[in-house]
Amino acid sequence: MDIQSYDHVGIRVSNRTRALSFYRSLGFEVDEQQSHERVAEIVNAHGVRIALIFNGTPYAGQKNILMDVDQKWPGYTHAAFIVPRLTELLDWAKKNDVVITEGPVNWERRLTCFFRDPDGNVLEFNELLEEEGARDE
Repeated sequence: MDIQSYDHVGIRVSNRTRALSFYRSLGFEVDEQQSHERVAEIVNAHGVRIALIFNGTPYAGQKNILMDVDQKWPGYTHAAFIVPRLTELLDWAKKNDVVITEGPVNWERRLTCFFRDPDGNVLEFNELLEEEGARDE
């Protein structure tokens, strides 16, 4: 088996308009050729793709799950994206009233932070750090 790359990440959402607005603010646009009434495939300028699946059922007390960072739902835990500078993402989050649920954390090879989309889906953003050996070359 030769898995070469991800094609896309699928994220189930409960409100089409709200989800598209949120992900547009992160630089994604709808790929009309790959979308229909049940799914919008969105893509950014670098070709990163997300399939927004419009069949999510809102949780009772929706607002509460967005801040409940201790709740661990079963299934995939998050999608992780690479950004050139985490400070730009942190500035964007502050401007858009998006609460950082964890981070920034320095994990040696990357600087990381997490937040949730309007449906509570966890998103991770990483600034890749220069490796120690690479600096010496």
